[in-house]
Amino acid sequence: MADEKKEYVEKHEEPSRTGATAIKSVTAIIITLLILGFLVFYVFPMFGGGASQDLDGSHVEMSLNENTSNVIYLDAS
Repeated sequence: MADEKKEYVEKHEEPSRTGATAIKSVTAIIITLLILGFLVFYVFPMFGGGASQDLDGSHVEMSLNENTSNVIYLDAS
């Protein structure tokens, strides 16, 4: 007679990791959006220039009113 070996195998069911995965995904999306927003609203305007911007990024607009002679209105915003 052959020796019979009995093995007891217990299944350990792991809890669902859907919630943890969803939290990680949402966190990664929020961080990515914050970085893109920082780039768009802070970094890109520093490099986007034109003839109408001063070195500090202020915008100066000049206009001459034809009805009033020798008057120049400056709008520094």
